[in-house]
Amino acid sequence: MDQRRSPRFPVQCTVAYSGTKIAGIGIMSNLSTDGCRVGSYASVEAGTYLEMRVFMLAPDFPMKVDLAAVRWTGPREFGLEFLRMQPEEHERLHRFVATLEAG
Repeated sequence: MDQRRSPRFPVQCTVAYSGTKIAGIGIMSNLSTDGCRVGSYASVEAGTYLEMRVFMLAPDFPMKVDLAAVRWTGPREFGLEFLRMQPEEHERLHRFVATLEAG
């Protein structure tokens, strides 16, 4: 059973992430207002907490996620749940997802 709270949309955005004893760059392959999937060669463990920057398709400055939790991992990919963002960044995320939803 799918437990996602919001729909996911395909994207291709570069992300930079860091946490305790880990930092890396990856490619976000899907996005929702609650989280995303990231492909990366770095090994990330489930339960890790990360800060990240998302370089969205628009030529704006990167969107910052203050706190995200790694909820699952697979070969060269992991899933993140967004836990904490500044209100203006959260609004940017919602606007970006709305453009994806509109197609």
